[in-house]
Amino acid sequence: MRDPLWRVKSLPWIPLIQNALLTVLLATVLDIALIFLLSAMLTVWSAGATALLQGGVVGLLLQVVAAGGIGALAVELMERFFRVVRLDAASLWALVGCLALVLWLKSLLPIPSFLVGISYIQLVGMMLGLFSRGRSHWRW
Repeated sequence: MRDPLWRVKSLPWIPLIQNALLTVLLATVLDIALIFLLSAMLTVWSAGATALLQGGVVGLLLQVVAAGGIGALAVELMERFFRVVRLDAASLWALVGCLALVLWLKSLLPIPSFLVGISYIQLVGMMLGLFSRGRSHWRW
């Protein structure tokens, strides 16, 4: 009898986790730089403008776009630095899981974040960015 979990067991989990860690590290560094930039510009902006960025439609769009950028960055880093891994639909889905796990672990740490986090909206944006950038790797 064939093992139904054979494909899951045969995925290259170590490089996928390493890539997720590198991706979240780079995204967190950019997020902290953005926080410092926005705090420096806070004297120019009113409180209403910062509330608009953090909540509302603009804040929601920023979260989706930033999460899409994280997903696309993950595929780009896989192609450039982790060439051992053959990217296909299964490894892209495993990369989504690894990114979600690392983002969840990051949320447990006391690191300030503005756009890099884990929520339903950000998970959907991350999948959109990851699968749109990894479109050439889909094999059905």
